[in-house]
Amino acid sequence: MPAKLRYAIYFCVACFTMMHTTAYAQSFKTLDSLKALLKAGVEDHTQVNLFNKIAYGYSTSDSANTFLFASRATTLAQILNYKAGIARANEAKANYFLYKTNPQKALSFLEPAAVAWLSLKDEVSYAGALQLKAQAHFLMIKYTEALELLQEAERIYARKNDKPGLLAVYHTMGSVYSDKGEKETAIDYLLRALKLQEESGNFVQTRSTQNNLGRILADLKNYPEALKYYNQSMSISVANSDWRNLGITQVNIANIFVNQKNYDLAVDYLTRALANFKKVDFKRGMQTCYNNLGAINLRIEKYTEAIASLNTALGMAGENPAKTGVALIEQNIGYGYAGKKNYTEALKWYTQAEATATNYGADPFTYGEIYNHRASLDSVLKNYQSAFEYRTRFVTINDKLLNEKISRQILEMQTRYETDKKEFRINILSKSDSIKTLQISNQQIDINRKLLLISRQRLSLLDADLQIANDSLHIFEQNTVILQNRFDSAQRYRMIQDLNRQRHIQSLEISNKSLEVAKKNSIIATIGLLMLLVILFGYAYYKKRSLQHESAMQVALSRQQEAATIAILTAEEKERKRIASDLHDGVGQLMTAAWLNLQAMNDRVSSENNEYSQLVNKTMLLVNEGMKEVRAVSHNMMPNALLKKGLVNAIREFINQLDSNIISINLQAEGLQKPLTSHTETILYRVIQECVNNVIKHAGASHLDISINHDGSGIDILIEDNGNGFNVEDALRKENGLGLLNIQSRIKYLHGTVGWDSSHGNGTVVAISIPPAVA
Repeated sequence: MPAKLRYAIYFCVACFTMMHTTAYAQSFKTLDSLKALLKAGVEDHTQVNLFNKIAYGYSTSDSANTFLFASRATTLAQILNYKAGIARANEAKANYFLYKTNPQKALSFLEPAAVAWLSLKDEVSYAGALQLKAQAHFLMIKYTEALELLQEAERIYARKNDKPGLLAVYHTMGSVYSDKGEKETAIDYLLRALKLQEESGNFVQTRSTQNNLGRILADLKNYPEALKYYNQSMSISVANSDWRNLGITQVNIANIFVNQKNYDLAVDYLTRALANFKKVDFKRGMQTCYNNLGAINLRIEKYTEAIASLNTALGMAGENPAKTGVALIEQNIGYGYAGKKNYTEALKWYTQAEATATNYGADPFTYGEIYNHRASLDSVLKNYQSAFEYRTRFVTINDKLLNEKISRQILEMQTRYETDKKEFRINILSKSDSIKTLQISNQQIDINRKLLLISRQRLSLLDADLQIANDSLHIFEQNTVILQNRFDSAQRYRMIQDLNRQRHIQSLEISNKSLEVAKKNSIIATIGLLMLLVILFGYAYYKKRSLQHESAMQVALSRQQEAATIAILTAEEKERKRIASDLHDGVGQLMTAAWLNLQAMNDRVSSENNEYSQLVNKTMLLVNEGMKEVRAVSHNMMPNALLKKGLVNAIREFINQLDSNIISINLQAEGLQKPLTSHTETILYRVIQECVNNVIKHAGASHLDISINHDGSGIDILIEDNGNGFNVEDALRKENGLGLLNIQSRIKYLHGTVGWDSSHGNGTVVAISIPPAVA
């Protein structure tokens, strides 16, 4: 069995188990609670902080609301000169880009945030910004820069005794050192994080730490310890219904059993993981399970089952814009067909795998595996020249990887030598400290001897105190006699109290008669109170029914408004289609006929009558320009690309019509291989068209970026220009010709959200988020 198949099983899991970020999404219930605290018309620091908390809560789920609330926080903070509010808004935007694995964009917001915290001398917040910057460098595989930032953050948190901050830093440092290959150091930091989590009683977060510890210990072949942490992580995941983390842990456990060649248990855990991933529609996890099941079946030579699982994994990988791992899956399918002696299919898949690796990029291991298997297949097919060439390529890559492995081993040995050398120096210093401690102990003994002499002197003083105590005892006996006299006086006083008690009993009998009268009055008052409560209950019931009726009316009104909106948009698009058809089929045909008549007239005009011929030619040019204008207007009202080729092609065709000398436009689209519903595509096309027209007419921009991303969380659209910018609050309030309210109403019809992040001189970002139910 080729070594590469073992790597295929490990790789897919490591990709998503090591992804770590301090970003967390607040629950929608919490976000609703925060929104309820907002007060209309209030402009203070509390309002800014609420805007930022809501923006941060949306940063892992809704781009439009992230930028909407962060923009509101920035605008109000600028009015109040509240620098901390501006810094928090930048961190919320950065967290969105960290979650979307766009570290360069995240750093553009984190740099000014860190500068602001330094100017405010807020060390804890500055440490938090450093930690976020470290995560951005980690995503860019810049380990040295990431560790320097984390170590500075660690010093600040330790000085401030900020345990939550230290916990997050230790967890991130464990991830960085693990990726860097320093496994022992990674384990040390993850154990520190785990200890802090257990001390705080926050066992929910420990499952991620336990999972990472298990994975690193498994890499070191310490399987019993790895399984211990994996089992702890699974228990917490089950208790919190975290099916995604539970599935990841089960895939990691399956890898241990694969390494131990216990394939039955490995398949059992992968099957459980697949079921858990399906609960939360985690497609990357499902792809990993199918790929690993296929690799296991290849090991045990069940080639038909292996090919079926690998084809399923390949289908899921094809839906992902990033083609990482696709070439490896294709070559494994080829290996399966080779095992079935179907060499024609095997050759086809090896060729496809090599093309995919070339087009989308692949690691040296993948190229080496493709070349190795292709060389073996060519030998079987007696294509010896080709077999020799592929074998040569494989040997070249294998030698390179071997040299890199030896270099890493030498570097690790050098690092261990330096560590042992430092430990030896520490031991020498410890012995020196022990000698000094012994000298201090001798000095302490001399001091204790002197204290003993002082104690003896105090003992003689205690004898004198004993004589004084005897005198005090004599005085105590005299005081006892005095107390006896007082006791006799107290008895006489008690007799007087008994007489007073009898008088009090007589008074109570008189009071009982008064209480009977009061009891009757109380019964009357109670009956009156009950009647009042009945009346109040009846009123409350009436009020409740009124509110329920009013709520039902509001729901009905909302449905009517939504139906009206749908009818208006449908009618608008229908009218656009009708006008476009009339322009194309009616006016366009008439102008074509007019142009043909003018052409015929021009042919008949005598060449001697130059003046009349020139007039006819000018008229033909005007008619021709009119025909082009009619076609352009007809296309803008209902583009053919939108009707035939989908949203992205329609937008690209619209952009290509614009003059690139005036503005350069970059369009990126991911996850839109399958078409959306026609009304969704139409509305999004109109909204993007409106935004682009706004940039051209009002922004004075030279560059425009359009990003469209469709995944399991819905559709995210970002439209960013480098133009003049504008005041969003004023534009929404006054509606100054930008059509913002029209854009809002169209996106609201799709149950989505739209936000603008803009200020004068800083360009504009339009963020649109459509939920998955609509997308």
